[in-house]
Amino acid sequence: MILAAATVLPLAAAPVETLAPGTLSVCMFATFPPFVGKSDAGVWEGWDVDYLKAFAASQGLRFQPVEVADFDGLWTRPGADACDIAASGIADLATRRQATGAAGVWSDHYYFVLRAFGVRKADAGKLARAADLEGRTIMVIAGSTADVDARSRVAQARIADVTIIGTSDDVENARRVRDAAEGEGPFAFGSGLGTVQYLSQKMGLVPVWPHCMMTPDGNVRNEPFSFIVRAKSTGVADALNAFIAATPYGAGRGSEACPGDGG
Repeated sequence: MILAAATVLPLAAAPVETLAPGTLSVCMFATFPPFVGKSDAGVWEGWDVDYLKAFAASQGLRFQPVEVADFDGLWTRPGADACDIAASGIADLATRRQATGAAGVWSDHYYFVLRAFGVRKADAGKLARAADLEGRTIMVIAGSTADVDARSRVAQARIADVTIIGTSDDVENARRVRDAAEGEGPFAFGSGLGTVQYLSQKMGLVPVWPHCMMTPDGNVRNEPFSFIVRAKSTGVADALNAFIAATPYGAGRGSEACPGDGG
C-alpha cells in the first residue's frame, strides 16, 4: 500500500484578542506631529496614526484613539491596561524596556529618527554643536529622547549655563521660539528631525543641526522607533510585527546610520 505524502501546514497565527472585542485601542500623545497630532477639527492624524489604522483594518478591528496627556511614561500605558498599543514616535531605549517590564511587548523597529533643533531664521547659522548652546534657553518634551540628547550633550561638553525647559507640547515649544523677542525667550526647540521640519515649515523657523542621539554615558547611537503592545492582548504583538515586515511605513525607514556631527 502506498501512503500519500503528508501535507505540512503552517501553524495558524494566534487569534487576536484586544481589551475590548473588535477594537484596537491606541494610546497616543497629541502634540508630536507629523507622527501623531490632531487637526483643528480635533481629528487624529499623522504617520503613526495612519499606519496603525491600516493595521487595525487588516485585523478587522475598529481603531480607537486613547489620548495621553504626557509623553513621559507613555510606553507603560499598555501594561497598565489603558490600551492595546502605545504609539507616538517612541524610541526604543533600555530604560524604557525596563519600565514596561513583562507587561509590555516592544514591536520590531519601524522607523529611525535623527535629532534636530528649530530656530528663528536670524539664528540659522548659530547652532551646529553643543557648545553653541552656551548661555541659551532651549525647549524639549520632558522625558523625550530630545530631552535625553540635549542634557547628555550639554553635560559631556561641560556647559554649565544652558537652560533646558521640559514641556508636554512640541507645537507650543515651536510657537514660543518663533514668538520670542531677539535675545529673549527660548533660542531653539529640540525634537525629532521630521517634527522639527514639519513645525518649522508651518511656523517660519529653520531646522538646524541634524544629529544622532547621545545617551548619558556619552555614546552616540541610532534611534529606532517601536510600538509597545499590551502583553495580555493576545496575538497583537505577533500580528503587528508581521504587518511591519510586510507594510512600508508612510514616511519610509528614516536614518539608520549616524552621521558625524559637531559634538
